[in-house]
Amino acid sequence: MSEFLNVLLIVFWGIIMFSIIVFIHEGGHFLAARAFGVRVKEFMLGLPGPSIGFTWRGTRYGVTAILLGGYANIAGMEGGKENPHLSQAAAYIAERGRVSLEEVQAAEETLGFDLESALDVLDAWDTVKRSKCKGGHYLYELQARDGRALGEPLALADPSAFIDEERSHTYRSLGWFKRVLILVAGAAFNMLFAVAVFTIALMAMGSQQATTTFASVAEDSPAAVAGMVAGDTVVSLAGAPVATWEDFMAGMSAYAPGDMVEVGFTHEGVQKQATVVLADNEGKALLGVKSQVEIVPVSFIDAASTAVSFIGVVAVAIVGLFNPATFGDVVSQSSSVVGISVEAKAAADAGFLNFIVLAAALSISIGLMNLLPIPPLDGGKILVETIERISRRRIPVKAINAISFAAMGLLLLLFFVVTGQDINRYILGG
Repeated sequence: MSEFLNVLLIVFWGIIMFSIIVFIHEGGHFLAARAFGVRVKEFMLGLPGPSIGFTWRGTRYGVTAILLGGYANIAGMEGGKENPHLSQAAAYIAERGRVSLEEVQAAEETLGFDLESALDVLDAWDTVKRSKCKGGHYLYELQARDGRALGEPLALADPSAFIDEERSHTYRSLGWFKRVLILVAGAAFNMLFAVAVFTIALMAMGSQQATTTFASVAEDSPAAVAGMVAGDTVVSLAGAPVATWEDFMAGMSAYAPGDMVEVGFTHEGVQKQATVVLADNEGKALLGVKSQVEIVPVSFIDAASTAVSFIGVVAVAIVGLFNPATFGDVVSQSSSVVGISVEAKAAADAGFLNFIVLAAALSISIGLMNLLPIPPLDGGKILVETIERISRRRIPVKAINAISFAAMGLLLLLFFVVTGQDINRYILGG
């Protein structure tokens, strides 16, 4: 395989891996929002920009030109205090159905308020559609709804009642609890996906369990000198019966190199006894045998509980980022887009099961990282919602943006450090 083709496959499998995880994460936000009657304008894979797709039940689904990440554009998440001129803006656009940006700007002097900003809010609510036309001009059109075509005028008897109805389909209209559920749903779906994959994988593959039968006996080891060979089974140690390999290892831990011990074993069905002098293995007593491993079925309960425990392991690692004593170790063991793409390609080469298990592991990491209380991550949004709930005051958008900018700077710095590690590890061979 040429080096160029290998790089293309690494990029391809990296995109597929991240697309799966992002699709699941954003799908959580999408389904939670729709469950509470909130409109979702777009559900896209990729960064905002030119896209291809289709519209179904008021939501546009598709893929953008830059396949990095994805998003669910939920109506009414603009933040800050609500624009006080929405009723007037609704009356203006409803009467005409369709207006250009030039017409909007020309009408602002007569109306006496920033009509463009108000229409932009209604665009965020999916009440109005703002689109770019040829020549860089913008067009505002009343959304198609209730059998009405896009841009078709609507007679409004009560613009305030119309706005109240439109607001009821936005994130803004929800209480604190439902908002938090929408924000948590992305990470929750990542966790559910991972637990489902790990549970199925564990049940399909079974669990490796060491047996008391020897898989191999090291040459010139105490066991070999005593006549033990692969296929023999240990039955006692110093007169104490050995029922499991764990029993054997626990018994061996009581001895030191040079100690003599009597080992009972069966060879071709015949029980034998041998007294051996244990060898030295880096300060530990060594008999010189390896256990034969067998695959045993795993129940659904055991598989699911093991899968859930993986979430705790990842959570502890992420918390380590905030501990100066463990920060360096956690960062050194982390991977960037580069490393993950390389591992995704290797997993794909090994088969579907390996690939989807890696996706599940990454799903946990990305889901939990999104819950960190740092704007603009989901956890940061939850923190903002909670502070506003307790204080009963809106945090200024400028303050949130400033914190988000600073946090993104730190996250980008961490991203470049980890990417540098991966380039050294996978490309330069460090």
